[in-house]
Amino acid sequence: MMRNRFSAGALLVLAAMGAAPAAAGGRAPAVNDGYDWTMRVDDEERAQSAVLAYEVADTDDQPLAFACEEGGNRIFASITGGDPELSAIELTSGDARLQLKGTADAEEMPYFSSEEIAGGSPLIRAFAANGWLRLTASGETTDMAATAKGRDAITRFVRFCTE
Repeated sequence: MMRNRFSAGALLVLAAMGAAPAAAGGRAPAVNDGYDWTMRVDDEERAQSAVLAYEVADTDDQPLAFACEEGGNRIFASITGGDPELSAIELTSGDARLQLKGTADAEEMPYFSSEEIAGGSPLIRAFAANGWLRLTASGETTDMAATAKGRDAITRFVRFCTE
C-alpha cells in the first residue's frame, strides 16, 4: 500500500479546514479547494489491490486513504502523519457513523491502520451514496467532500472492493 507523507503544517491546515462543521440538515460539506478522492489500482501483486485517497494531486498531502483487494469485501483505512499514539478514528457520512480501532506504528513516521471495514457496511454504502466523509482523529475533524470526478472514484473503488 502506498504510504503518504505530509508535514505538521499540512496537518494544521487540515485541522483548520475541518474546524467548521458540515452544513446542517445532512447536506454535503463544501469541497475543499484542491482536494479530491482519487483511486489507484495496483496489479503488480498476485491479487489486485486498490487505494482510494483523499488528496491534493501530485503532492504527499493525503489525510486519509482506504485500501482493499479486488472483491475481498474488506476495506482498511489509514493515516500517515499526525498523532503517533492514535488508536481509533471515527468516520461519518450522512447518518452513518463508524468508530474504528487500529494500530499505530511510529517507527519511520506515525502511521495508523484501522481494523477492517465490511464493504457492505452502512458507512461504506452512505459514503458511496453521499460522496463525502467526515474524519475525526485525535480530536480534530476534517470534512472530505468529492467533486464529480471524486464521486466517480468512490463508486469505482466500492465496486472494485465488493464485487
